Amino acid sequence: MTLLEAFLIFIVAVVISSILHNKFPKIPTAFIQIALGVGLYILPIPVHFQFDSEVFMMAVIAPLLFVEGAHVSRTKLLQYRKPIILMAMGLVFTTVIGVGYFIHWIWADLPMPAAFAIAAILCPTDAVAVQAITKGKVLPKGAISILEGESLLNDAAGIISFKIAVAALVTGAFSAFDAIEQFIISTILGVLIGIIVGFLIVRLRIFLSMHKGLKDSNTMIFIQLLTPFAVYLIAEVVHASGIIAVVVAGLLHGFERDRLIRAQTELQMNYNQIWNTLSYALNGFVFVVLGFIVPEVVGEIVNKEPENIKFLIITTLMIALAIYVFRFIWVFILFKTFYYPNNIQSYLNDQTESPPTRLHYAFIMTMCGIHGTISLSMALTLPSLLSANVKFEFKNDLLFIASLMVLISLILAQIVLPLITPSEQRVESKSMSYPAAKTYIVENVISYLKRCSKEDKTVNYSPIISEYFDELFFLLQMTPENKNTKEVKRLELLASEKETEVLEKLIESNKIDKQTIFNYRSALESSRQYKEATALQKLKVFAKMLILRVRAKRKVDQSQIDHFKSSILEVQKVMRIVHHHVTLALKAEQNKDNVLEVSIVLNQYYSRLRNIRRRRQNKQNYPVVASTQPLKLESLYLQRHYLDELISNKQVDATVAAQVRENINYNEIVIANEK
Repeated sequence: MTLLEAFLIFIVAVVISSILHNKFPKIPTAFIQIALGVGLYILPIPVHFQFDSEVFMMAVIAPLLFVEGAHVSRTKLLQYRKPIILMAMGLVFTTVIGVGYFIHWIWADLPMPAAFAIAAILCPTDAVAVQAITKGKVLPKGAISILEGESLLNDAAGIISFKIAVAALVTGAFSAFDAIEQFIISTILGVLIGIIVGFLIVRLRIFLSMHKGLKDSNTMIFIQLLTPFAVYLIAEVVHASGIIAVVVAGLLHGFERDRLIRAQTELQMNYNQIWNTLSYALNGFVFVVLGFIVPEVVGEIVNKEPENIKFLIITTLMIALAIYVFRFIWVFILFKTFYYPNNIQSYLNDQTESPPTRLHYAFIMTMCGIHGTISLSMALTLPSLLSANVKFEFKNDLLFIASLMVLISLILAQIVLPLITPSEQRVESKSMSYPAAKTYIVENVISYLKRCSKEDKTVNYSPIISEYFDELFFLLQMTPENKNTKEVKRLELLASEKETEVLEKLIESNKIDKQTIFNYRSALESSRQYKEATALQKLKVFAKMLILRVRAKRKVDQSQIDHFKSSILEVQKVMRIVHHHVTLALKAEQNKDNVLEVSIVLNQYYSRLRNIRRRRQNKQNYPVVASTQPLKLESLYLQRHYLDELISNKQVDATVAAQVRENINYNEIVIANEK
């Protein structure tokens, strides 16, 4: 229970970090999350977190790498396969061996396997952090693709190297030949397990969705959520690399993603949303845990070996320098392979970018070697005990070095990268914003439906028109400073005042009592507008109805309300009176510039009347269609038509058009599934 409580507290901290980052976008999210973790440690909050390295490896690292594998660009991965493999494999092994020996040379007391372990910890890079820091900047052509591929594959290579080094550290026996042999065997087995298990799970999902017609999205999502854990466990059981297996399975799921989309688009949208949420939570969780653990580690070092702090800081700076030097030399030597992966002439003929100098390119790629989630996760899994239950006395020292190295890489990148990369040339867009484009489309759909309702009296278009007015009202709320939005709010206030005035007159003339006011309020609360209102707006409605109910008599003369046959009929008549007076008041305010705004507010009052009528199941003068689904789908086709007009007239750019299409497609899925 205590572990669950700690996990929930850390996740709450992740959510808070997103809110703070939205308020202060220039501060990297990772810094905020680490600071919140430190705050959790300092504040008197009862957080009991017992760390288990194997559970952490399976529950955090495995799903993170699976998500990276599934979402990496397969086209770019194949296009830049040579530089990616050179960075992810060649550079990792060179760094582990070279920096490992360097660490052992400057710190002779540290066992050689431990030196290799910390070098392996500092190999994985974080492409997501690079993208966040370089937002608004222009990196050399192909750099992000190489960094994303490197981030994925060097995570696996670094973790395998780390596990081999830790195994040698724990057992006390290390052989370079055995280590290489173990690496090759575990890698090959991991690839095979990833291909076999990943392929079987993909085939199962496709078979169930395409051939068996399984529409239970919960089952399909659960199958995919279990995939990285199942693949990891199966690989570890046969002594293969669980991390390699998970990465390969993720890549396989990525290759099959397009086919799965064709099988069921709604299901794939759910997949993406759930995996994005899980990735967001796990990445943030790692940084919050780091912030929570590091103060304790530093405290122990200060208490037990205060003279060691200076040594550890200097050692970390020297290790950081060594890692940056290795990376710089590697990219500098292989510059042509990195920048011209396929055809040099095609790049020379491309006028969109002037090729960078070898020195500049190598420096940029070196600064992009940011360490993040995976490095921290590996550092947190360092063993506490060696063989014969001997305490590993360097654990806190290595965790301190790894944590400081992550911070150094983040801070350096935050300061240096914006200085050495050019800013994007911002072209002032003449495109409509999403709310403006959507408002234009909805207005045209309403006009079309109104024309149809006049031409064809046999079909009831009112419910669909009312829904589009509700959507229009919602869109206006997205732009509070818009003059149309301000006019709607003014008219809403006017209508509310008129409603109160009419109800007060009915109370004074003993036409309604407390029960009627209560029923009226209940009818309001069942309306769509009330459900979508803010808490403050709901509170105002409640207060207004409460005051009116207090002023109303408990019971009036029966002769004065004989025309009220039932509570629903009574409320309907009251609403009709209110609607009539509100309509007169708003029509008096109407002019050529606010016709739409008046219609939006009047629609809110009309919707209440329609809901009451529906509850009474009254038949209208014209037959109501059994389902509004065909009309809703027809309206969506209209939305696409008006969007195509905006695109052809170049009134919206590709980004806004994609957002509107996504909204229309999602609404179509929802409507198609209505029963």
